[in-house]
Amino acid sequence: MAALLHENLSHWAQQTPDHIAFRCGNQSLTYAQLDDRSARLASVLRELDVRPGDRVAVRLPTGIESPIAVYAAMKAGAAMVPVDPLAPPGRLIEILRSGQIRHLVTTKLADPYAETINRSDHPLQHVIGTEPTAPADYPTAEFTAWSAIDSADRIEPLPMRSTDPAYVIFTSGSTGIPKGIVHSHYSGNSYARLSVRTYAVTAADRIANLSPLHFDMSTFGYFSSIFAGATTVLVPPTYSMLPASLSALIQSQQITIWYSVPFALVQLLERGVPEQRDLSSIRWIMYGGEPLSPRHAQQLRRLMPDAWISNVYGPAEVNQCTYFHIPPTNRGGPQDLPEQPIPIGQLWDETDAVILDPLDQPVQGAGVGELLVHSSTMMTRYWHLSCDDPVTFYFDLDSGKRFYRTGDLVRRREDGLLDFLGRVDRQVKVRGYRIELDEVEHAISQLAGVIESAAFCVKADETQRLLAAVTLADPTEFDTAVLKRELSTRLPAYAVPDQMLVRKSFPRTTSGKIDRRRLVMEYESSPGAR
Repeated sequence: MAALLHENLSHWAQQTPDHIAFRCGNQSLTYAQLDDRSARLASVLRELDVRPGDRVAVRLPTGIESPIAVYAAMKAGAAMVPVDPLAPPGRLIEILRSGQIRHLVTTKLADPYAETINRSDHPLQHVIGTEPTAPADYPTAEFTAWSAIDSADRIEPLPMRSTDPAYVIFTSGSTGIPKGIVHSHYSGNSYARLSVRTYAVTAADRIANLSPLHFDMSTFGYFSSIFAGATTVLVPPTYSMLPASLSALIQSQQITIWYSVPFALVQLLERGVPEQRDLSSIRWIMYGGEPLSPRHAQQLRRLMPDAWISNVYGPAEVNQCTYFHIPPTNRGGPQDLPEQPIPIGQLWDETDAVILDPLDQPVQGAGVGELLVHSSTMMTRYWHLSCDDPVTFYFDLDSGKRFYRTGDLVRRREDGLLDFLGRVDRQVKVRGYRIELDEVEHAISQLAGVIESAAFCVKADETQRLLAAVTLADPTEFDTAVLKRELSTRLPAYAVPDQMLVRKSFPRTTSGKIDRRRLVMEYESSPGAR
C-alpha cells in the first residue's frame, strides 16, 4: 500500500495509464498524463529551489491545471497550500507571510495581483504560471511561464516519510491571522483509504467535485478518487449559478458519486429541472459542511430512488470522522424520513471519540457535550503551533491518545448514533435564555415554503435580539405572523426570532456555505436595523 499521496497516482499511471483521472469541461487528463505533467512541474519547482519541507501555494481556478500543481508540489518534496483564487490580494499576502511561502503556482488570472505582491512585505520569490507585462517593474519575484513545464525533464519524487506534511489548508482564524491546518501524507492517505472503503469507490466511478481546492471537501475528489483509480469531474463554480447545468452535467458525464454542501443540492432541487434529466447513474449523494433538512433529503430520494444519501461529518482538522447512511427504500431504507435532524451517525474506522462537558469531564448518558476526536485522519497540528497545544488538543492520560477538540456540540442517542446540535460558539443567550442557533434554523427549515434559513443575533439597546433570515419558494405568500405561530409549536417562546427577514438569496463563502458574518454586517448596515 502506498505511503505517500502521490504514490497512488504513480500506481494507477502504471496500471491504467489511459484511464481519465480528471475532467473539466472539454479538457481531460489521463493518469499517465497527470503523472507526467506533475513530474515535469516538480522538476521546475526543484530548479527554482523548492526544498523538502517547503510550502508551495497553489492559486488556480477550477481546471485540469489544479491537480497537476497539487501532485507536483508533493513530488518536489513540499506541502501544497491551496489559495482561494477569488480572495483579495491582502488575503494572499497574509497566507504567504503566515506560511513563509516562497513559491506560488498560478495562471494569468494572477496578473492584477503582481503589483500588490511587488509592493508588499512577503517571502515570495518565485511565481510559476504567469509572466508580468513588464518584468523589470517587479524585481522582488521571478516569474516563470506555465509553458516551462513542456521543456522540463521528469524527475523522480524525493524520498519522504508518511509523517511529512502533504498539504496545509489556511482558514480564517479568530485573531484575524489565517490558521493553517497541517495534514501529513499519513492523515491524507488514511482519509483517502477510509472514504474509498466507506463509499465503495472503484475505478469505474465518476465523482463530481463541486468544492474549490481551498475547501477541505475537495480532498475526496483530489485524493480519494486517485486512491481508487476513479475519475474526478471538476465542476466550475459557474455551474452552481445555473443549476440546470448541474443536472445536465450529471446526465452527460454519467456521474456516480456526488459530494457537495447542501446548498448545491437545494439549488439542484429548486431550479435544476431535475425531472427533465436522466439522473439514474447516481449511486451516492454525499453532503457535508452544513445540515441538510429531512424535507430536502426526502425530495432527493424521490428524485433518485436508487441512490444512497450520506451525511458526511468531520472538521477540516480530521478530514472526516463519522457518517450516516440513508439507504434507498429498495435496500431497506424507510419510506419517509422523520422530521428530526439527520444524525451525523457513527464513527468510522480507526477513530475514537469522547464527549466532554465544559470542565473536560465525560458526559454521561444522553447528555450534551463537546465532541473530541482521535483518528488516523487527524491533522498533525496548526501551523506555528505545537502538536501538544492544550487549546487545540486534549490528552487522555488513560489511553495516552491525543484528541482534537472539534468545538461541536453532540448528543449520543440510545441507539449509539450521534446527533449534531451546533457549535459551542453558536450558543447564544437572549434575555437570560440559552439558545442554540442551529436548533432554531432546523425548526425554520421544516416550515412549508422555506428553502433555507439562518438565525443570528444582533445587539440593540444593550440587549441581544434573535433574528432569522429565510429564502422562500414563493415570497408573495410570506406572512410573518403565520410563520411565527408555526414556529411556536416547534420551539419555546424565547427561541422564536423577534423578526423574520425574507431574502432573495444568502451571502455565501467560497465553499458555498451561508456567510453568517456578512449576513449580520448587511443587517446592521441596513436602514431598518434599529
